[in-house]
Amino acid sequence: MKFPTAPALRGVMALGVGFIVLFAASAEHAEADSRQLRPWIGPAPDFALADAQGVQFSLAPAVASTTIVHFFATWCEPCREELPALTRLALRAPGVRVIAISVAEPEMRLRRFLSANQTGFPVLLDSDRAVARAWGVATLPTSFVLDASLKPQFISEESVRWDEFEPQAKAAANETSAKAR
Repeated sequence: MKFPTAPALRGVMALGVGFIVLFAASAEHAEADSRQLRPWIGPAPDFALADAQGVQFSLAPAVASTTIVHFFATWCEPCREELPALTRLALRAPGVRVIAISVAEPEMRLRRFLSANQTGFPVLLDSDRAVARAWGVATLPTSFVLDASLKPQFISEESVRWDEFEPQAKAAANETSAKAR
């Protein structure tokens, strides 16, 4: 028995499979990885901000060989996905210091978010966006990688796969490209 709709159904199914493959491929390329951190030569303005408990924190040289300053918001889905990876990075790479800055959010919203999402690194409040503006942050998430003397090294204005980030390899690659220039 022949069904006249069978060829049309096969066509629709093939089209659906094609869209699924296309969507999966584009989603894979849309997510930035640690190789997409690009060299950055810009200011690393000092700041003094409080965390959700009111403890003041400022950007100052530390024992860490690498400092990551990560600007985010709790409403930003890619930002929320990055925080656990930054936590794992801070745990596996003792020479890395992470400082997260919540941009333009109410303190209570950030407190609720942090009670459900422990980070292990300071999460500071930039409620008036002054620090984000000083750093030239236009999109969230935005991350800056600084060396031990807080000299700017890299920037990413999208999600980064921090689980793949190797600070020593990135620093060596940056030094090599700087010498080549």
